Amino acid sequence: MAEPIIFDDGGSTRIKRLLPGTGIGEMDSLLDVDDLTSPAGARGSDHTVNDAFSKVLIVCQDKTGAFTLSFSGFTKVDLSSSLDQQLSAEMVAGKLKITAFSTVSDPIVESKQHKKKRRYVVSNSGPIETVSVDGKLVYDTRPGGTLPAGAARPVLYTSVVLT
Repeated sequence: MAEPIIFDDGGSTRIKRLLPGTGIGEMDSLLDVDDLTSPAGARGSDHTVNDAFSKVLIVCQDKTGAFTLSFSGFTKVDLSSSLDQQLSAEMVAGKLKITAFSTVSDPIVESKQHKKKRRYVVSNSGPIETVSVDGKLVYDTRPGGTLPAGAARPVLYTSVVLT
């Protein structure tokens, strides 16, 4: 099974790769923002993880507790954050391609490391607003959007875990 990739928001959208033991979780090509061929007109960066992923777990926390949505089997997961920043995670030939991008403003991707564990922060993004799995909107923190059963607005925290 693939080691988890976590997208979450802690003010800005973050990307982490959890590796056991001394694995750092390096995905430094996410730092190299440039013109992308897809989507048209977007600028961003990408990184390919040489592992297969098949499960999506969305966890959100409101003022009363934590709530989850889970999905087995996916080809593509799209996340939209406030301030027009996007992330996609797409299975291509048995590998996961992660792309951070925007058609409005270049993503500012920064790397942070603590105790030999690295994470990447899209510092000019806001909290995760929507998540789509294979083109279907399954999570939406905007007014009237879809939340897990029992969850209420405002959502305080969102994470999306791929395994």
